[in-house]
Amino acid sequence: MDKELDINEVAFTIEVDEDVLEGVRLGEVTHIALSIDDENQNLVLENIDGHLILCSEKMPETFHRCYWHNNGEFPYMIKETLQFLILANGDDSCLVHILSTEPEVGPRFRFQGPDKPSVEDPYGDSCIWQIVFEIKPVTKTYLMRWNPTISSFTEDDYEYCATQTEDGFFPLNWSIYEWEEAKIGDTFYMMRVGDDKAGIVFQGKFTSNPYTGEDWAGTSKQRHYVDLFCTILSEPGEKPAISLEELQEAIPDIEWGRGHSGILLPIEIADKMEKMVDKNNLINE
Repeated sequence: MDKELDINEVAFTIEVDEDVLEGVRLGEVTHIALSIDDENQNLVLENIDGHLILCSEKMPETFHRCYWHNNGEFPYMIKETLQFLILANGDDSCLVHILSTEPEVGPRFRFQGPDKPSVEDPYGDSCIWQIVFEIKPVTKTYLMRWNPTISSFTEDDYEYCATQTEDGFFPLNWSIYEWEEAKIGDTFYMMRVGDDKAGIVFQGKFTSNPYTGEDWAGTSKQRHYVDLFCTILSEPGEKPAISLEELQEAIPDIEWGRGHSGILLPIEIADKMEKMVDKNNLINE
């Protein structure tokens, strides 16, 4: 994201359950539906930190609470500057990018006057709308490195994981050098280094926030680790899905073959990596 962007101008917050947050971060939840009702009408239709979230090219002549006399047509459009939603659960939150929006007409009602209950009526001229947001988590992308000649994770371990995958996925934990901004749901690419099979061999998501642990190399210092949800891109013993040479040619700004495990990639480089993976149809459907 652009660090100069004022998130209050382009986003608003929706409270969700904890399992929704986890599903969004893992890519299992891709749409959020928000019903415009009596409880949240002010959130949706009025000002959030001084910014109108929904606006209209032509406001309906009359509207009562959340019901509009507009023949059931959705009179509002999503404000063009609304780009993100913040999904929150207590102190935990996840920023998601809005890919598209789709208003859906809900039940029709017959409005009976101020302070009187509205009665559901298939021929009524009032409606409640639901807005469906197609979303994608705004995540950071990290480059992890694996040198099988010195790592505690051996070639045999990789072969074992490959045989124990469930639908092409397997869990691991891994040390992360630039851990300060890392969060559950962030993306990673695993770069094999140190031998003739150097390149990207698997990728996935962080399934935990960073935590401290003993050094995998056996020294007295502590390291930071994250849990991983891994997708195999190249089978053990085969050439890497994206070779070191391909990376060096396509993205020469990074020293791919050497350095720490767990470095934060700039957004533009992360985008190039994603396109390289997509172009080669490497992700298991």
